[in-house]
Amino acid sequence: MDRINQGTSNIIQTRKTVDWLVNHTRVNVFNPMTFEGYQRSIDKKHCAKIVDYLSREFFLPTSIICASRKEYTEDAQLYIVDGQHRVEALRLLREEYPARYKQVKDYELSVIVLEKAEEEVEIDTFITINKTSKKVDTSLAYVLKNRINYDRASKDISISKREYLSVELATALNASEPKKSDLWANKILFEGAARQTPQLISLNAFVMSMRSLLYYLQQRQVIPQDWNNREELSNCIDTLYFITDAVWLEIRNKWPDLFDSDLEKRRIIQGSIGFSSLNKYLVQNLKREGGSMTASEFIERAGTWIRDIQFPSNVWLPGGRFSKYSSAAGFSIIAQELMASAGHPLN
Repeated sequence: MDRINQGTSNIIQTRKTVDWLVNHTRVNVFNPMTFEGYQRSIDKKHCAKIVDYLSREFFLPTSIICASRKEYTEDAQLYIVDGQHRVEALRLLREEYPARYKQVKDYELSVIVLEKAEEEVEIDTFITINKTSKKVDTSLAYVLKNRINYDRASKDISISKREYLSVELATALNASEPKKSDLWANKILFEGAARQTPQLISLNAFVMSMRSLLYYLQQRQVIPQDWNNREELSNCIDTLYFITDAVWLEIRNKWPDLFDSDLEKRRIIQGSIGFSSLNKYLVQNLKREGGSMTASEFIERAGTWIRDIQFPSNVWLPGGRFSKYSSAAGFSIIAQELMASAGHPLN
């Protein structure tokens, strides 16, 4: 066992047998209902491939990274930060190929231990290792990264939940299958993903813009404020997809010449300027009208609010009236102008 000198960090490099790792490690899996934990769920297909590899002579040179919440001892229980699929595959090997497991249970693997690590350190290490790969769900990485920046003394996780919904929505809109959004497929830039043309808005800008709108959609009972199981969560995301897709079809119908084959025309209206200011416009109208409503009722009202706007399409073109407003304050100015043009000036 060696201690690695990295300032105030307590890092230990050691080695453990396969059998020790199988029996002394656990995984703190993220729960989207309680927002506890940070690890992604096990990918069974990925594990099956590793089990197949382990069933014959194998070579695993990369360290398993773990954390010890207390002072590290040889029999301490460790939380896996990176390497959970390898360890889970070894557990499956024990169940499915016991004779092979008996042969390899005393093999040693390299292990890095973060000693006396708080959960924030585990989360930060997890994101740093995984953020540029597809191994971790983008929604999980995004929410975890922001969660550690909030006041941990607060029990209010509503902001994190709205961010989680926003990223799940962005993921669904951006996908080409199983359903494809005519306006948003492949238009949102995710961190760590290869840049493709013509992506129009970053994930961060998308999520920051959605936070306030989701709050008021929850207040008006268009979508639930919480969920108790994965089915309820999935239904909530489906509702948001339905709402967003329908509202943006109304926007396209309002200014159809912006949405032809020339994607440069869409750079402002579907970029952070347009997406954020139009969401603020919807929020102002939700504040003005009040009362609860269904998703279908919101879509109907939002269509009316969009049609009430009296600005022509050229205000959304690059170099046009709204293109200079590239900050949060600017988005608010645009929303105010949209409200005034629709006959509802803000005091």
